[in-house]
Amino acid sequence: MSKHRRPTRIQRIGSFAANSPLQLGIAAGVAGTLSVTGTMVANAADSGTGDHATSPRAQRVATFVHDATDVSTATSQLAIHDTVDQARVDRLHQVALAKARAEARREAARKRAAAKKAEKQAAAARTFSSSSRSVERMSASAAHVLAIAREVASGAYYAHGGAGPNGFDCSGFVMYVFSKVGISLPHSSSADRGMVRSVSSPQPGDLVFVYNGGGGSIGHVAIYAGGGYWWEAANPEVGVGLHRAWTTNVSYGRIL
Repeated sequence: MSKHRRPTRIQRIGSFAANSPLQLGIAAGVAGTLSVTGTMVANAADSGTGDHATSPRAQRVATFVHDATDVSTATSQLAIHDTVDQARVDRLHQVALAKARAEARREAARKRAAAKKAEKQAAAARTFSSSSRSVERMSASAAHVLAIAREVASGAYYAHGGAGPNGFDCSGFVMYVFSKVGISLPHSSSADRGMVRSVSSPQPGDLVFVYNGGGGSIGHVAIYAGGGYWWEAANPEVGVGLHRAWTTNVSYGRIL
């Protein structure tokens, strides 16, 4: 006796396509969809994560399609397509959300890097500004010192042990000039050496110390004017004024 078997879903779809106003292409598409429905639709129902879970409607449709025993109706076919479309929309939303979060993390990292860079630049600017102000003060002070040296030297003469206002010896001249800018120096060239910081490249306003003989003790002090010239009270014959450097047996110092 022959056994009667219940038509499969694919067979029912084929029969439905032959008698339904729907096009055969829709039935074929549904048949293809059904081949993975057991997995794809179920996954679509569970794919909602994060801030946007799968809609209740899609879940109901997925449950319906999973449990349905008859997919030959237009309602069942549309439900399947609706579920697949909803799963696609949910997936696209999840991808967009993941991209947005990744971009937000990158933007936060860029902002942190920019803030760190700005902080370094600000620190460098503060250091540069501080250094610049120091140089400007030194330059202004040096210009003032040289202007005073010119003024004091005008009409002055050399006098052993002289400290002004008209007669000077070397350390007396230096002491008098710097006193006009509020700097107190001793009346001694060797003692003046202890009041400065040694420099190898002199700038205008620095002190020049001349050593006796081939070195050793300091015997003369002057004010460096730049370009190889000194303001000094040299000796009774040369007098007080701006003179070209007359020895290389020297060292230089900057007022502390």
